[in-house]
Amino acid sequence: MNTTKKPNDCESLQDIRQGIDHIDQQIIELLAQRMDYVLNAAKFKPDLASIPAPDRVEKMLVQRKQWAEKVSLDPKFIVPLYNQIIQWFIQQQTEFWQTKNKS
Repeated sequence: MNTTKKPNDCESLQDIRQGIDHIDQQIIELLAQRMDYVLNAAKFKPDLASIPAPDRVEKMLVQRKQWAEKVSLDPKFIVPLYNQIIQWFIQQQTEFWQTKNKS
């Protein structure tokens, strides 16, 4: 059962920290789920050159910028963060693809 309080309902720094820890755990679990999608996408990539998909990355970053603005987060933080996330996942997919397609 989740006993995490909403931010405005917190009565102590401990409540705040518990809320932050809960959110961070969810973020990590979601990143693991994202990794599952990224690695499974490798089976649809015919070659290494198709993995980086710079056009797709650019569209994703524009969309993440819009999502950030919609919830009043600074795109100057979100866009570089997502660029780093995307680049790391591309590297993971590349390594996975190479391992799966050894001749």
